[in-house]
Amino acid sequence: MRALMNLAIEPALRLFEVSAMVVIDPSQRAAKRVLKVLADTPMGAVRIVRERYPRSRSHEVLSCNNLPGVAWA
Repeated sequence: MRALMNLAIEPALRLFEVSAMVVIDPSQRAAKRVLKVLADTPMGAVRIVRERYPRSRSHEVLSCNNLPGVAWA
């Protein structure tokens, strides 16, 4: 499984599925993508997607899963 993460934005504590409309070419055509993102909060997951795909829009967090083997306080 490949997942986006950016430890400079948030620690990778939970797995989120984020749906986004991603611009795929200069003529502004867009495709809906469902991306797996490792982050701590839903807003952090959206920030990571926006950083990776700067022209993406219409973000929606579809699900959140705790990662196995991570100790919670």
